[in-house]
Amino acid sequence: MATLPTRLQQQARDRLADALLATAEASRLDGAGRLDDAGFRAIAERLAQVASAFSFDEIVARALEARTRTLKLPTGSADLIALNSDSVDPLLALRLDDDSLVELVHRLEEELGGL
Repeated sequence: MATLPTRLQQQARDRLADALLATAEASRLDGAGRLDDAGFRAIAERLAQVASAFSFDEIVARALEARTRTLKLPTGSADLIALNSDSVDPLLALRLDDDSLVELVHRLEEELGGL
């Protein structure tokens, strides 16, 4: 039987999600840096190794939830992106500029008939 993550492990997950968000934002703000999608994925995979109680996907999901919440997108927008991971990589969605991420969520909502 698996044990539930402790409060400290949950805080660690949230900090790792924040680190992903900060890295993606720094890349967007700089605009001319050399961080490509593969490099961002490598950073995310290394960060996920820090967590013992959460997987890579869970950390990315938490980061995406925080980003969509910051943009005041509907609750469930991060889940909508994750459910469409065959056409949209949730990790790489973190690298989209604000307008592109909002547009992506609206497009997915239209395709699926809303949240």
